[in-house]
Amino acid sequence: MKGSNGFAIALGLSLSKSVAAVYTNSTSSCCNAIAQALSNNVYSPSTSAYNVSINTRWSGTSVLEPACVIIPQSAEDVSAAIKLITQNQCKFSVKSGGHNANPGANSISGGVSIDLSGFKSTSLSADRSFVSLGSGVTWGEAYDAFNSSNIGFTGGICEDVGVGGVSLGGGQSLFAPKRGWAVDNILNYEIVLASGDIVNANETSNADLFKALKGGNTNFGIVTRVDLDAFDFDGLWGGEVYVNLTGTEAARSDVLDQISHAITNFTTNNHLDTSSAVQLMTVYLSGGRGQIVNAAFGNTDGVEKPESIQPFLEMPNQVLNEAGPVKIADFVHKVSQFQAKGYREVTASVTFNNDYNTIRDIWDATDAVYDALSSKDKVDWMVSFIPQAQIQQTYAAKRGGNSLGLTDVPDQIVVWLTSRWTDPSLDEMMEGARQQFVDESVAVAQKYDTYYPFLYINYAAPFQNPLCGYGDESVEFLKTAASKYDPNGVFQTLMPGGFKVGNLTCS
Repeated sequence: MKGSNGFAIALGLSLSKSVAAVYTNSTSSCCNAIAQALSNNVYSPSTSAYNVSINTRWSGTSVLEPACVIIPQSAEDVSAAIKLITQNQCKFSVKSGGHNANPGANSISGGVSIDLSGFKSTSLSADRSFVSLGSGVTWGEAYDAFNSSNIGFTGGICEDVGVGGVSLGGGQSLFAPKRGWAVDNILNYEIVLASGDIVNANETSNADLFKALKGGNTNFGIVTRVDLDAFDFDGLWGGEVYVNLTGTEAARSDVLDQISHAITNFTTNNHLDTSSAVQLMTVYLSGGRGQIVNAAFGNTDGVEKPESIQPFLEMPNQVLNEAGPVKIADFVHKVSQFQAKGYREVTASVTFNNDYNTIRDIWDATDAVYDALSSKDKVDWMVSFIPQAQIQQTYAAKRGGNSLGLTDVPDQIVVWLTSRWTDPSLDEMMEGARQQFVDESVAVAQKYDTYYPFLYINYAAPFQNPLCGYGDESVEFLKTAASKYDPNGVFQTLMPGGFKVGNLTCS
């Protein structure tokens, strides 16, 4: 049953005893109060919309059961909801694309789930200088919307990731070497504050909030729209190469040696060819279906087979080599195939200064973690290596800065674990493997004195502390901004999802 008409009855009848135990009177009051104010946008557990919403997640590990789901259609709806949530002191969560696998990051047990899937607007300004994207749009949808318009903009690479999450975390992109993080290309945020006020944050209005949002995660409000710098863009030259680690042309260790040299050399020289970008992903498929390395690459100027990409095009043991002129939407859909929904996932990451020995030893160390898994035949083990060339960090200052704390760093590489399975009984094993992955990667980087504390917040595991990796100055700036724009700590205390700055203590 939807809306205020009989909501409390539907709510009570549909809850199991185990789930009902975590619901509070205030949560029930909150759901009823919001249903009365937003009768067409609130859904109880007995409705199909509720079930669609809670299950629209990338990972099954993040599927929880809230007391009710709100699917607002406007910033005014969000404003009304947050005021009632605050008045009733209800716990709540916010979901954009639902791509974070950490339990509680984008959902909640027994609280109020705010689902931003109604914010699907995409538009191009009259002068073609920027695109406006609703925070519930996924990057695949965003690129599709402009696929025939010869317009480009800096956004995420995974098609199911939401605009809202990336706009608060950073945003890896094919355009990173030339234009920086996705957040460095945001011109304006429309955001609903804890007070219910709907404000814009940009270089001239709420400039401190504008900077804080660019990496500050879930500490300030609910973003409903972002405006992104746009530019003429006919498409890219790009594709993928798949290399078999057990092929006949070269031994496994030789393949890993070559790929490690290729990615470290590429990162070192990325400033000489900022139009080219590369990401590597190791994929060990369940059931003994093979072990491969995937190199995904693109040149955003459309240059065919640029020199910086050649080492990846010439790798031995190739089982697939597909590259050519391609629209970015088609490229993103293609490279996202290994990130399909419907699994259980763990993610984590570690950053280190660009170094061949570090990356080569991390490959062996994390392989050992995988090989020790008691049920590795039921797991797809995926480890990515993502360059962060020093030049990528130089663009932030052009638009008011960001809060990532990376203004003066060397060339770096992020190693990212994202492994999946389907059997819930393997959850504990995989959580342990994630911890080992982090421990082993950090140990290798510390051995070579290349460890760097920055963690990309959208990849971080629940036990990691990515905000501390931004550095003391950035942490203090974020604390000040959170106190200013959310003086009562609504997003610190009532919204448990995400990484909080309020009581953060960094060693």
